[in-house]
Amino acid sequence: MIRLLIALSVIYSTVYSDACPNIVSRKEWKAKKPENTDRLSTPVSNVFIHHTTGPSCSSRSACSERVRNIQYGHMQVDHSWDDIAYSFLIGQDGTVLEGRGWSMRGIHTRGYNSDSIGISFIGTFNSNSPSSAALQAAEDLIACGVANGYIKRNYILKGHRDVARTQCPGGALYNVIKTWPQYRICFKAAFTVRRYRRTVVRPCESPGVTMIRLLVLLSVLYATISAQSCPTIVSRAQWGGKNPTCRSSLRTPVSNVIIHHTEGAFCNSRATCSAQMRNIQDFHMKTRGWCDIGYNFLVGEDGAVYEGRGWNTLGAHAKSYNPISSGISFIGSLTNRPPNSVALNAAKQLIACGVARNFINRNYALKGHRNVMSTSCPGNSLYRVIQGWPHFKP
Repeated sequence: MIRLLIALSVIYSTVYSDACPNIVSRKEWKAKKPENTDRLSTPVSNVFIHHTTGPSCSSRSACSERVRNIQYGHMQVDHSWDDIAYSFLIGQDGTVLEGRGWSMRGIHTRGYNSDSIGISFIGTFNSNSPSSAALQAAEDLIACGVANGYIKRNYILKGHRDVARTQCPGGALYNVIKTWPQYRICFKAAFTVRRYRRTVVRPCESPGVTMIRLLVLLSVLYATISAQSCPTIVSRAQWGGKNPTCRSSLRTPVSNVIIHHTEGAFCNSRATCSAQMRNIQDFHMKTRGWCDIGYNFLVGEDGAVYEGRGWNTLGAHAKSYNPISSGISFIGSLTNRPPNSVALNAAKQLIACGVARNFINRNYALKGHRNVMSTSCPGNSLYRVIQGWPHFKP
């Protein structure tokens, strides 16, 4: 049983690794200086999910303006607090904005502020849940907090309504977070029975019951990771790929992941990315004389992954590394700008999928094309991004 727990915990920590999202600092969104600050003792035991109510936002500039308005409301209009209440806020485009941050105590969840991080989605989510980009940003933020020692590895995830008389974080969002890992593993909550003027504490379950629940949860988590952690993969048939003229099997799990860019045009829709895939395949087969498109997978700025040679076929992307690697290429020229966040998240999710399904070794090395050949690929901007990813080894 102990071995099973350890193995499943390793799977969890590998897939939900320390890939931190970009965080817009207080200075960048032009926050007012707080009137007072209290340090937060980390790592905390709880993560609380909120929504701000009111309008949502879907760009960095719009979200920055929205957060300035929220801070003004919290400090001067509605509450007279020392600062904006939440630790972090998230927009519909996946933008994460720093509120009180990792190290300052928030004022978002009465009775829990000294032992929690409060994450609020910008907008009202009673009927509709946040976008996939926003939800992914929140999961990445929590994983980042765990990896960097701000949040305990065995933290408890709750919605605001779990500990207070409120509809926050909205019915639709609440239904989503109830499916997330570590949602209320230990049902420890204090609440006041007003009629008797006393506090009632619902204790945590006994160790035996908690162990059984943990085993069940980790088993479900393993199945979820294996079945659902993969991004949308557009098959060769769906993008109109030609049949290869030859094929060699790739022995898996591979020990390396090589990141490329295709150069040329970008794409941000299924139609334009499929057209680019056909153009790249024609170039590789007709001009370079290869059997097929060179990469195992390609990623568009529509957030979809496009099947090249796939998991089990030897690629033609990095010469001596082809037999021991999977080649992932971003579509477009990424010398002067990095891919958008949905493309980057799709690539990270694809790698996690490969690990979970045993196509990629758990201890894989991540490299840029330039690390194994004399080339500028995958472009300076993209290369700077992947240098911060887990497992990067030049």
